[in-house]
Parts: sequence; structure tokens; C-alpha cells
Amino acid sequence: MANTNQYDAGRNIQKDRQHRLYKLQEAQQITWINLSAYTAIMVAELTIGFLAQITVLIADGLNNLTGVCGAVILIIGLKVSKRPPDSNHVVGHWQYENIAALLSATIMFAVSIQIFVDGCFAVQRFLAGHIIRPNYWSLGVSLAAAGIISILARYNRIQGAQLNNQSLAASGQDLKSDAWTSFGTFLSIGGAYLGAQWLDGAATLIVGCLIFHSSISIFKTTIMRLSEGFDPKDIELYSQTIQTIPGILGIQGIEPRWLGDQIVMKVGIYLPDQTELRTSYAIGEKVEHALMKKYDILDADVMCYPVSQMNNPHSVD
Repeated sequence: MANTNQYDAGRNIQKDRQHRLYKLQEAQQITWINLSAYTAIMVAELTIGFLAQITVLIADGLNNLTGVCGAVILIIGLKVSKRPPDSNHVVGHWQYENIAALLSATIMFAVSIQIFVDGCFAVQRFLAGHIIRPNYWSLGVSLAAAGIISILARYNRIQGAQLNNQSLAASGQDLKSDAWTSFGTFLSIGGAYLGAQWLDGAATLIVGCLIFHSSISIFKTTIMRLSEGFDPKDIELYSQTIQTIPGILGIQGIEPRWLGDQIVMKVGIYLPDQTELRTSYAIGEKVEHALMKKYDILDADVMCYPVSQMNNPHSVD
């Protein structure tokens, strides 16, 4: 039951949009913090890693380079997502947030392959008798990276939950993985410092696998959203909520989809054949209001069908 008025299902659409834009703005500011931290850590790790020829530290630096690229892409994606609807994007630009995540995952995937190759070469050099000489700088920067990124990971997860922003929640998970990677880098450098030279190549291979796994996980989520896939369990929850509303005799269909981090849906409901137009409209508004309130969806377009057509849905399409 689409509505172009300012008020829809008991909600002020303009205020609701401003609230969601505010959350995007907050997410963008947090991403700037991520970008600054990632950049500082990346520069330090790559500089010390290349000077000391420590492959695992270089790999961790490249991993944090993906964090830099991902943060930049996400900042741009969040910025574009805040644009109002236009003639080409009638429901807004929310989907650019998922496009940004997909591009970030592509970079992570490419870097993971490069790091894995570097790890193979590091193992080859170890077998050939090459010795690395870790120093206090390499130990310090890897430990500092693990600590800083761990703090950022927790901050992103908390803010992601408070703002109900999937990008920040995913960023928190990615940061958590990066923190463990940096801590593993610290342990491998410490092991090499104590004489376990094989840890450099082995840890580099593990870092490559971790980044690869993270990239595939983001790929799966973003591709599912961009291809308008949806979890059937969530659709069942929507169905249960709709069926609690008095007057509804059945559900013709529920078609939810993602717009960035927002959910919109089309809902078909069956009402008694003789239901008046005003009553149909009121029930449709109740459906929309219930879904918005319980699941914080962006919009629901509710269509009403006569119950006599329940067993012959094609005749009302």
C-alpha cells in the first residue's frame, strides 16, 4: 500500500529518512577512524617489514592495506548512499553500500592470493637456508597493531549494533580477524626471534588463508543482497507477524529485498470479498506499521486481494 505522503503507517517518513541518514553519517565518521588507524599501522608494518625482510610482517601490512582500501571504498559508498532519490534511483541510493562492500571483498581476495604466494616463497627461502633477523621494532609494531585493531574491532561491533548498521558490524568482524592476524604475526616474529625460522613462511600462509576466508564471507553476504536473495527464516517471521493482525485470512506472498542496509518489501494479503476499501486500507496500514515497528524495515508495499482468489492467485496478478 504505497504512500507518497509525508506520513505512512503512523511514521513520519521525512523524520525516518533523516534518522537513517544520521546513522549513515555516524557510520561514515567511524570508518574515517578505521582508515586513519589502518593507514598508520600499514605504513609502519610495511616499512619495518621490508627493511628487516620479514615476510609475515609484510603480509600483515598488505592485509591492513586491504583495510585501508576497504575503508576508502566504504566511505565513498556510505557517502553515495546518503543521496536522495532521483529519476534514476526512485527509492534512493542505499544499494551503493553493498556495492562498496563487494569491491572491498574483491581487493581482499586479490591480496590474499598475493600473500599466499609470498608465503610459498618464504617457505622456499627457509628450506634453502635463508635466515631472517627480527628486531624489537618488528615485535613492537606487530603487538601494537594487534592491540589497536582489537580496540577498533570492539568499537565497530558496539556501534554497529547500536546503529543497526550491517557495514559496521561486518567491519567489526573483519577488524577482529585482522587483530588475530596481527597477534599471530607477533607470535611468529617472536618465534623467529627465538630461533623458529620456519614460522615466518608458515604464518604468512595462514594470514593469506584468513584474508581469503574473510573475502569469501563478505562476497556471499553482498552477492546475496545484490541478487535480492533473502533468508527464508526471516520471511517466515514476517509471515507470523502479519498473521497476528485481525481481519487477514491469508498471505498471498512476501517479497523482501535489501537496499543497502535497509529492507523493503511487497506484501500480498487476503481479505474477505466484501471488505470495504477504507477497511482494506486500514488493515494494510496496520501490516506496514507492525513490520516497521518490529523489524525496522524501510518500507512495505501492501496489496489486498479477495479471499475468493486464494486458490487462483494468477487471476489477480
